[in-house]
Amino acid sequence: MTETDAFEIQITYPDADSARAAATALVETRLAACGQVSEISSVYTWEGDVVEDPEWLLTAKTTGACLRAIEVRISADHPYDVPQITALPIAWGSADYLAWIHETCIAPE
Repeated sequence: MTETDAFEIQITYPDADSARAAATALVETRLAACGQVSEISSVYTWEGDVVEDPEWLLTAKTTGACLRAIEVRISADHPYDVPQITALPIAWGSADYLAWIHETCIAPE
């Protein structure tokens, strides 16, 4: 198995427009190579209540070097008080796909 420095970032949004706007911003600034937006249903505890809401999940492909910059950018204008911003390492991927992620993403200086 080839070790990678590629990650999938997961960020939830209350609507499709804000999720797509975030995906576009991350790709345009080259913090992410790709952003996928999917409709999901979330069940969670918030302020003592169990809540079920429709949400939109942005899954972005990036590198470890871009993680902190993505957190800063997303946190600056996210509509939630406590946004989900998590990173899952890509344990394995095709060599061409992983190379594309690394060639596309540019970590800020």
